[in-house]
Amino acid sequence: MTMILLEKASGLAINPADLSSMRIRHSSGGTTLELAMRTGEVIQVAHRPGMHEGADIYSVHKQLMEVA
Repeated sequence: MTMILLEKASGLAINPADLSSMRIRHSSGGTTLELAMRTGEVIQVAHRPGMHEGADIYSVHKQLMEVA
């Protein structure tokens, strides 16, 4: 089973096989990666690459696309 780390700070990781869809959303509040899981749960990860252990959602998106 492959797990992809979404956030270093929290240790949040997902199994890509459980992912239904994903998209990058841009808003006045910032940029997030929105992940819809097969269970119906929606996970949002904020793009914060400059912060200590912050997530680079573009890198995470690429990793998930590569294993799809």
